[in-house]
Amino acid sequence: MEHEVAASGGDSSPEEIISSSELKPSNNTAIKCLKCDKVYIFPTDKDDCLAHLYLEHRLVIADVEDIALLEDYLQYWEKEFQTHEFEQYCTTMFLDQLPDGKYSKNEKYYLLCDILPQDYELRRRLKEKRLSEALERHQFELTDRNFSKECLFCRTIIKGLRADYLDHLFDKHFLLVGKPEKLVYVDELLDHLEENLNRLMCLYCEKIFRDRPTLKEHMRKKGHKRINPNRREYDKYFLINYNRGPTTAPTPRKQHQQKRRRETASVSTIADPETGSVDFDKHFARPDSDAEHDSDWSDWAADGEPSSIKCLYCHHLGDNFTVLKEHMHDVHRLDFEKATSSLNFYQRVKVVNYLRRQMCLLRCVTCDLHFDEEELLVEHMAQESHYGISEKESWDKPEFFFPYIENDGLLCVLDDSGGDDPEVDTVRIISEDSLAQINKDAERLSLENFKL
Repeated sequence: MEHEVAASGGDSSPEEIISSSELKPSNNTAIKCLKCDKVYIFPTDKDDCLAHLYLEHRLVIADVEDIALLEDYLQYWEKEFQTHEFEQYCTTMFLDQLPDGKYSKNEKYYLLCDILPQDYELRRRLKEKRLSEALERHQFELTDRNFSKECLFCRTIIKGLRADYLDHLFDKHFLLVGKPEKLVYVDELLDHLEENLNRLMCLYCEKIFRDRPTLKEHMRKKGHKRINPNRREYDKYFLINYNRGPTTAPTPRKQHQQKRRRETASVSTIADPETGSVDFDKHFARPDSDAEHDSDWSDWAADGEPSSIKCLYCHHLGDNFTVLKEHMHDVHRLDFEKATSSLNFYQRVKVVNYLRRQMCLLRCVTCDLHFDEEELLVEHMAQESHYGISEKESWDKPEFFFPYIENDGLLCVLDDSGGDDPEVDTVRIISEDSLAQINKDAERLSLENFKL
């Protein structure tokens, strides 16, 4: 495999393309091939388009399933390849086979991946754009009171908040979709569920039944009144999936699936072994119900801290936060308390998640230089004294509110001992007395600013 030199004189940067592009509908977007005049309609023809790029042009796009806003990504590169050849941007590979699998010596292929800085920046900005759009839509859906839709199971028309509709599905029909604060694009999700029910399809196992009563009885007995967390088609409706890291990150997608599987509660494990039915009142009692709850606190550490906390720069595990800070001071010459003394709790969370991501991507936390091996990265940071928390513009981004690694013990022991710097953003605590008027103002502003 040989790496060709990337062209530096592109007609437009990823930032210009993204900032100038308008919001596009999620369905029926026409995408032109990167090299010829063939046109595909996304997302329906996505697989056909990728197959065409491989079979006809021998182009492979690395980690294509993890690219945010794939349509924008392809449109950007289509413009670039109008005036440039694949060799100027892609990694050239020589394989001993043709695209159809037949043997042939030294056949040339092209790999478009984020080892190219321009491609890496494009993927990063598309991820930020997708996250921003999702957060705006999420805020709108939480506060919009103009929602109106007939129930999926009965003829009741629910008006008001989308959360009221989701509560009705659970309270009256025991349909577990998800918590409103964790869902986004709720209208599209409900339309998708309604379409499946109209096809007499079980929402979980996706079996087809002969009539609606049989379908409802099946979903009740088998505990299938929920969506299948292993289906990728549902990923876009859960806000946590919009924080999936760059394609080079080693964090597996399965962690998100496992987390969401725990959140949606595995009904099959609590079904009656004899009847197969589920006691929803017992296992899915609402928080505001009068039923008594016996909580299991066995997974909490006795001393209030996680059993071990991973260092920010190496694989060392500290028994507690104090020991870990001593380790970082002695080994990495970083005084964590001093470096973050002027930051509040939420800024410290961003710093931790930023450092976790940089180390996982084998990138220096200070200069962002990329290395092929962890040993080279550690040696570089030690020689250049780059053990630190970088500049504010590097980590002060919404994406770093989300934990980069699952069950990060360090996030559980951060305190809110920020400094008194007036320029530091503060989090204001609002009393319940004034909450009603503030909610009205928030809803009014949301309806004015987030009209779609």
